[in-house]
Amino acid sequence: MGVPGALNGGWGMGKPGFPNPLPERIATLGSTTRETASGNAASSTVIGIMPAPSTITPTAPRERGLGYALTGGLVITAIAVAIGVLLFAGLLLATRGPSAPELLPAEVQLYAATTPNIGGVVEVEQLRRVLRDGLGVPEPASLTTAVESLLGVNLREHVGPWLGSDIAVAVRGADPTQLQGADPGAALLRHAEVLFLFASRNDPQAQVFLDRHRAAREARGDSIATREHNGVTIYYAEGNEASPIAAFALLHHYVVFSNSLAAVEQLAMADAESRESLAHAPSFTRFQEHRAAAHSGAIYTDGTPAAEAARAALRDLLVDLR
Repeated sequence: MGVPGALNGGWGMGKPGFPNPLPERIATLGSTTRETASGNAASSTVIGIMPAPSTITPTAPRERGLGYALTGGLVITAIAVAIGVLLFAGLLLATRGPSAPELLPAEVQLYAATTPNIGGVVEVEQLRRVLRDGLGVPEPASLTTAVESLLGVNLREHVGPWLGSDIAVAVRGADPTQLQGADPGAALLRHAEVLFLFASRNDPQAQVFLDRHRAAREARGDSIATREHNGVTIYYAEGNEASPIAAFALLHHYVVFSNSLAAVEQLAMADAESRESLAHAPSFTRFQEHRAAAHSGAIYTDGTPAAEAARAALRDLLVDLR
């Protein structure tokens, strides 16, 4: 049986003058046919009530202003900068050891060095001023060819990748009476200890350089032996020939050359916390305090005649280097 009035406006729906009290829509879902007791067929229609589409407009998401974007960008940038600073600081700490004065003994008579910088790259012009103004080498640029010949390597290719900003030379044990004569430079190598220190900012590359240097020395006939001292491999030329590169090693993040095996061994044993180092000598402490005001060619001496004799002999040694 049908639903009364469902299709002809029943319940007041669709009649003029009557508001529609229900916001629904009537739809016919289907019809069925069944047989009555009298044998007549009867049909019924199934009517469903479907909700009308909602008329409520959804709230649009609030747009973020330019300030939000700028704030987010600044936060991300700050985080990136902080991470970069931490990584850079870690790298510096990983490759920075004691300073040269902290390794050298207090009785050093002469010390000349470039000023280390945070970039870790040697300033060539500063090095030339140290050589020219501090040590009296008239043409510092002319040393390049002589140094390359002595080391057996190309400086740009094999030294540049690892060389740091700190380059130093130190002399101790000099006796002015022994440095007189026709060849003070040669006398300095025979009667005193001379140490050349080159800071390393990349120890693996520095070791590659030492291996290449040793191979070049052996190729020209030098016999190079090694010994372990306090965990450091020290290379030295067998024989008694005086040479500024008779012994060499990589220690405390420095490549070191010296005319004395004993001097390199002592450097390998150096304790940066020792109060007996050059860094804690009263005269050197005063020199360091005034060094910033001095020109970059200033060098330290202990004020004795032996130090001035060592300076002159070192100048002759460098000028005649080959």
